[in-house]
Amino acid sequence: MSTVRYEIGSSDKSSSPQLRYITHSRYDNEWLSIVHSHSIAEMLYILSGKGSIVISGTRRDITHGDFVIIPPHLMHTEISSSEEPLEYLCLGVANITLASPPDDFDPIVDLGTSRESVLSLIRGIYREMQRRQSEYELMSRSLFYHLMVTLIRGRLIDVGQDEELSMRSNIAEVKAYIDENYAKSFTLDDLASIAALSKYHLIREFKQAVGLSPMDYLLAKRITESKKLLVDTEWSVSDIGEAVGFSSGSYFAQRFRRITGMSPIQFRQNSHRGV
Repeated sequence: MSTVRYEIGSSDKSSSPQLRYITHSRYDNEWLSIVHSHSIAEMLYILSGKGSIVISGTRRDITHGDFVIIPPHLMHTEISSSEEPLEYLCLGVANITLASPPDDFDPIVDLGTSRESVLSLIRGIYREMQRRQSEYELMSRSLFYHLMVTLIRGRLIDVGQDEELSMRSNIAEVKAYIDENYAKSFTLDDLASIAALSKYHLIREFKQAVGLSPMDYLLAKRITESKKLLVDTEWSVSDIGEAVGFSSGSYFAQRFRRITGMSPIQFRQNSHRGV
């Protein structure tokens, strides 16, 4: 008798790609293009429409059929055309890194001949999660791993440790401090003391991990929180500016216009009109 046996080694599940969520988004009047970040990677398949993706200040046009990967911790937002509204499926995925180095990063991945199979697998995952039939989670994971193999064999991504785990603890501590205390007054020296690093090394390592310098991240966080207050409250511009940490209403309005291209009042009016 001839027997051929192939052993499958045990693997550390904590280091393998993990599907955390899947969402379906479609542009409407309540869509707010707010700069934000995630602790895990996101993969977007554009189903229809046109718009752009802004990652760490770099803007790229996106349209039907594009596949976009957003690395963990990078500040980003999606902007939709009102004439051709964006619609996309989004996977939240832990434990992946990009095949290309950060300096050569392009968020739009050319799927080539894999385009249809990638779309079919993502749609399949969404249908399973939506219908919740017997063993839907097992089937969703199966489809997800099929998707990962397709992407990895096509050399589109590398599998690696979750960026959230690989971020140095002192850099993660600085980021958490900014997230919790953005409305307070502190300096780069204060943040360097928290990280026990020189200002130079803090800026370099924070930007490498998050995509922005510490003070640019602080500014982005304040602007993001101010947008929420402009939409959800009737507070004055001065009150909102002070609430998120700016020294005066005029300075807040100046920085807001520089970042968004419009005044706080214009942003509030546009959001109420659904623009």
